[in-house]
Amino acid sequence: MCGILYVFVFARRTSEGVKKMTISKELNHFANEGYTSFPDLIDKEKCKKLHLELCNNRDWGKNLFRSQEDCEKDPHSRKTNPGRGICNLAEKLDLSFIEENEKIKLLLNSVLGKNYEILLKKFIVSACDSWVPDWLKPELKKNFVNLGPYIKKEYRDVTYFRGIDYHQDSIDWPDGDSKWLTMYVYLQDVNKGMSPLNIVKKSHIFGPTAHPHYIKDYPNENYLEYGKTKDNSKKFLKEELVGTAGSVFFWTSISLHGTRPVAENENSRISLRYLIKKNDTSKTLIDELVKNPIITKTRGSPHEYKKTLTQL
Repeated sequence: MCGILYVFVFARRTSEGVKKMTISKELNHFANEGYTSFPDLIDKEKCKKLHLELCNNRDWGKNLFRSQEDCEKDPHSRKTNPGRGICNLAEKLDLSFIEENEKIKLLLNSVLGKNYEILLKKFIVSACDSWVPDWLKPELKKNFVNLGPYIKKEYRDVTYFRGIDYHQDSIDWPDGDSKWLTMYVYLQDVNKGMSPLNIVKKSHIFGPTAHPHYIKDYPNENYLEYGKTKDNSKKFLKEELVGTAGSVFFWTSISLHGTRPVAENENSRISLRYLIKKNDTSKTLIDELVKNPIITKTRGSPHEYKKTLTQL
């Protein structure tokens, strides 16, 4: 994609005449790197207001977790994440100030086409170490896991993590078309002590690959090795996505990303994630980036496409 210049201009009439808006810089970054960012894109005060509403929604702490006895009785509790139309706090709140943002719609129209569809939206919570019950901490040190099975049923309307391995979002869509993207919104200022996202630049070039991926990470360096196999791998640069409230990030469904739990005194992070799909039949930028969109096995046993729609 290097050397190709994408220019997308939007004109809207205001009381002062016609105002032009361009996202050429961000669009070209997406075309070349497989992701892009918009610092301070969303109204900061509205983001902070939403974040405060979420903070007051429940007692964020150890009270969220099931007891050890209960988890031992039912250690493999399934379907513990919010889905489309299923136990989803994000669907109950007014998020139009995000979804109707003109630059967001401009990018989505350019990358996916005009008939894009929001497949799923949900809040993602990076849990503090102080929240986690002592009996669970040894298990979390061995594996970065979705905390959903350990969370009480009434609080499963958001997704909880305590660090997560590098992965592609297409992992939950076997047999599905990977021509969609992820939009991630920071609702608060996010620094290095809040388990920020880490994106692997240009990692989309290998297309969808099965998990666990071949990855050789160098935690103290700004790169890692990734590929379909050890003999078919390359070095890729990593970027830590810190940002202020209202910052928005986009990446392809096949871009590697993850987080790491950091210091024990870290602050929690509540963010908003969207999965947005192309429905347009015309050729758009996503067609250039995702050359081989379908993989029949993303991890373990393949799941049915329609069933995973409600359990991402």
